[in-house]
Amino acid sequence: MDKYNWNYDYSQTMWLKMYLADPDFPNNRSIVYVTFEQVLENIRVMDNLTQGIKKIVYLVGWQGLGHDDCYPEMEVVNEALKRPGESARKSLWWLFEEAKKYNTVVSFHGNLADAYGDTPCFPELVKGNAVVKDADGNPAVIEIFNGRDAYKVSYKGYYESGLFKKNWDRFCEVTPVREAGTVHLDNFCIAQSINPYTSVEDEDEARNKMLDYIQSLGIDVTTEYTYRELEWRADSPEHPIRKLYGKYVNPLPFGKFEDAPIRLLGRMPASWWTSGMTVQDCMDVPPSLYSGHLNVPSLLSAFYGAMHGEEIWRKYGNKAADWAPEFIRQFCTLQLPYFYLNRYDRLRYEENGENYKVYFSGNIVSDGETESIYKDDIAIKQGGDVLLPLDKECKTFIAYSENGKSGEWNIPDAAFGNCEVFEITPEGNGYLGTAEIKDGKISIDVKPGQALVLKDAR
Repeated sequence: MDKYNWNYDYSQTMWLKMYLADPDFPNNRSIVYVTFEQVLENIRVMDNLTQGIKKIVYLVGWQGLGHDDCYPEMEVVNEALKRPGESARKSLWWLFEEAKKYNTVVSFHGNLADAYGDTPCFPELVKGNAVVKDADGNPAVIEIFNGRDAYKVSYKGYYESGLFKKNWDRFCEVTPVREAGTVHLDNFCIAQSINPYTSVEDEDEARNKMLDYIQSLGIDVTTEYTYRELEWRADSPEHPIRKLYGKYVNPLPFGKFEDAPIRLLGRMPASWWTSGMTVQDCMDVPPSLYSGHLNVPSLLSAFYGAMHGEEIWRKYGNKAADWAPEFIRQFCTLQLPYFYLNRYDRLRYEENGENYKVYFSGNIVSDGETESIYKDDIAIKQGGDVLLPLDKECKTFIAYSENGKSGEWNIPDAAFGNCEVFEITPEGNGYLGTAEIKDGKISIDVKPGQALVLKDAR
């Protein structure tokens, strides 16, 4: 399958979101959770916790008054997030440059699928048939977001009218999205218009042209879901736009998502929720082509997936002592195994009730029922006890235990015999001593919720 030449290998890069602000439209203000300065501090701590691996952080609510404001335009930086004494745009670019010091690319959460009546370009969207219209040719309200009527963009009209390129180019002027080389476009699903009628294939073709243009500027696009769309959203009966279609389309078709192709393979390398993926899809589609977080628990426990991040700061706030324990737990029990398994080919699977056992190259087996990973029949992850390499060269290992584990651990892949042991903390690694590997085993004590990093002592 042909694919774009992406700037990042998303199967080996940590990419997550950080939720900054919500709009309070009645009071014309932004409800701020994380400022640009606080974003940088969180990134600094995260870099310590992840041992300086490559990271991408997509900012949510960076525009307008916060999350889901302004779309499909993205050119107004949220003033409530800026540093004192400078413009919001200058603060945003400052954050982008400073984050590089911590091995992090800052980019943006955006949306080309939704539109609001108070966005400046809305009259042009209506004129250009760039919003979904009902049988009478009027813009159709599909949902209510933040107390406002929300419309769906017709990609065919948006692209053919020239409005897409106009708005996107302005977005590139205001933000460092081209310099980042990646962007997250949320909920990039197809919505058909009734009058004038557009088919699912019309909308898919226009969406592809939009993605081709973005890629021509050197920008990868990640997204929210796995898009498998049939005519009139027959694949998704619960979709909000089905209410509109139900008024005018008779008979209203029904179908299964499995009947629809995964339309954006090769054009989008990753999504937050790899929804609509079957176990056979997971076997057939390599993570280097498409990666993310599986929605089905039985698939997630066998294949693992990318952590999202944003819910951690939303729940625990910006104080590292509060959010770091949950971050390191998810990193060690979800992201680290995902990195590890993604380095190997997926060969076959066995199904046991609702659970899967997956066989990889390198004589590696992932047992979803016990949430364990084996290398040459030796357990290297058992539930919340993890000792896995951070790098494919196996020169750095991370040990973690949810409930604590003392004594021998299996470490069959190590590229060294003696190692230095450090405790991972928000302020950096704390030296604990040395340890020796004998016959593929190492003796270390890991306290509950503690993470250690093992590095070659040579």
